[in-house]
Amino acid sequence: MSTISNYDYQNDASLNDKWKYRFAFFEKHGYPAFWGPSPAWKEAFKGMTFGQKRKVSTNYFAFFFPFIYLFILGLWKKALLVVVLNVVVFVLAVISGVGFLGYLINAIVALRTNTWYYDFKTKGIQDWSF
Repeated sequence: MSTISNYDYQNDASLNDKWKYRFAFFEKHGYPAFWGPSPAWKEAFKGMTFGQKRKVSTNYFAFFFPFIYLFILGLWKKALLVVVLNVVVFVLAVISGVGFLGYLINAIVALRTNTWYYDFKTKGIQDWSF
């Protein structure tokens, strides 16, 4: 697995320009933790256009095809975790009668996939955390 000291994402042919843009932003400003972004990240995010904000913060493929997209990216541990969480949330939604709960996991995955993939490609980190 690559480490941050020897991986050059700008010259990685497997990454498209959108991923390179995201990685450059994360490298320069950091990225938000699960509970919220740092002040430096917030400040940089405020200066972006709407389209740039969506490109950095949200991954729509991950929203509509969460575990499939994570498997494609090579984040198999996260994909398995998403499958288990979706099953648990589905059961809870059926029991409680609240159908929209199923979208909750997908929304979280859509907001976190970019940072998970950045960690995976630049630092070689793939863990079971959500």
